[in-house]
Amino acid sequence: MGNRESRGLTRVRLRHRGQELLLTEGTYLIGRDASCHILLDDAKVSRRHARINVRGEQVSIDDLGSMNGLYVNGVRLTGSQPLFDGDWLTAGSEELEVLIGDTARRRSAASTQDEFTPVPSSSEAETTRRISEPPDDPETTQKSRALEILASIADRAFDAGRVDDAEDLLKTTLLDMAQEVSLGHELEQDSLDFATSYALRLAQATGTARWFDFTVDLLRAQRAPCSQLVAANLRTTMKSLATVDHDRLTDYAKALRLSGVAQTASSATLVDELVHEALRRRGG
Repeated sequence: MGNRESRGLTRVRLRHRGQELLLTEGTYLIGRDASCHILLDDAKVSRRHARINVRGEQVSIDDLGSMNGLYVNGVRLTGSQPLFDGDWLTAGSEELEVLIGDTARRRSAASTQDEFTPVPSSSEAETTRRISEPPDDPETTQKSRALEILASIADRAFDAGRVDDAEDLLKTTLLDMAQEVSLGHELEQDSLDFATSYALRLAQATGTARWFDFTVDLLRAQRAPCSQLVAANLRTTMKSLATVDHDRLTDYAKALRLSGVAQTASSATLVDELVHEALRRRGG
């Protein structure tokens, strides 16, 4: 293929465990099978897990029906989607960062590996390139790490003032969590903390009550105690909104009192205070 930069073509790399792998134009298979161009030694990775397509400035990825799923920026992929600079891919416990264009040039260093020569999709030629070092933190669950990645990317969008982008990144995961709770499943604490924190941040950034209502409904459905921190975040968000639905807060307080757990029921008083504040703001 020759030197990509000398031809003025977009530079595409995958960063994994401190190494950057250069991808020329072509198609690349990711998985555990010897025919894959990028081999990941992880039992949770399918033999043929995913496929990356590099076509000029267009980069995309396909999930090849992997058993444990492929995550892009913490959100499970179904089918195919474009990739952009800074995107994170998660397969099993393995993570790869996508570097496209000037960012790849800035980050490239002595650890950069030789340029890949893609094999045509129909070929079964083997590659000996293996990435088999043990995970840095084998105890970190894939779901928790996916949330960390999603939070990091959403934070960058918020900090850059790209609220619509942040909402697009977050809404699928947040709505999936709400659906899980509606089906009677209990969210893990880190998932609930993520949902309440970022839903309220969206409410504050957009100035609309939709994500505030989402948060209260989620807490009520889960009968999650209203901690001092949650109450403070709800109160701060209320101040950024023209009005909130005090009936939702009332229902949340009732659910806490009916929980049968003393500590949970006692936290209802914090929600009562929020109800009174909401009524004062309405002049009721």
